[in-house]
Amino acid sequence: MKYLVIGLGNLGRAIAKDLTRVGNEVIGVDMDLHRVDMLKNDIAGAIALDSTDKEALSTLPLSEMDAIIVTFGKDFGTSVQTVALLKSLDAGKLIVRAISSIHETVIRAIGVSEIITPEEDFSTMYTSQASLGGLFRHWYKVTDTEHLYKIKTPATLVGQTIKNIDFEENFGIHLIAIERPYEKKNLIGLTQTEYKVISRITEELVIEADDLLILFGKMELLNKIANI
Repeated sequence: MKYLVIGLGNLGRAIAKDLTRVGNEVIGVDMDLHRVDMLKNDIAGAIALDSTDKEALSTLPLSEMDAIIVTFGKDFGTSVQTVALLKSLDAGKLIVRAISSIHETVIRAIGVSEIITPEEDFSTMYTSQASLGGLFRHWYKVTDTEHLYKIKTPATLVGQTIKNIDFEENFGIHLIAIERPYEKKNLIGLTQTEYKVISRITEELVIEADDLLILFGKMELLNKIANI
């Protein structure tokens, strides 16, 4: 797939490199020549260009892109101008970093539906990790209030059945699946741990010590798990 990343600060560079690493063709754009030089050898192309200049922006292959990602993290005006110009040039799929709630409102009003909020997401993940402590394994945002969590099974739940635990009734959260470890020998005969996913959750299923639970719910309800 082809991506255009506009704004090559820390977030933009990371996105451009990661997309390239998994086999995508990425063009990076920034007005700062130093940032362009830093990235030009790591992606398909890097261009020094003022994205608030409509004539300059129109020289980019916008119609060929599967998505255009705008990642400015400080300059409200540059971000809004860039997005507005991209819309006026009939750019396709836009993904835009929101700098603040006001900024998000403005870019949504322009017609952007896909928003990324890395600072807010990091804050939520850090709070979840702090609340769940050693149980925390992974977090994924689904909506502003509901999230998916992967956690290590609390010791007090080991050996109990799903019926007895009753996640929905006792914790107000949903058990989506369980990742259960098993030992497997690799090609050179060494034993390694892999995980199988149990997605058919029955009332008789017994929780085991090394299970990873995939749960869905509000953060404040997940905190109950950490305190049992």
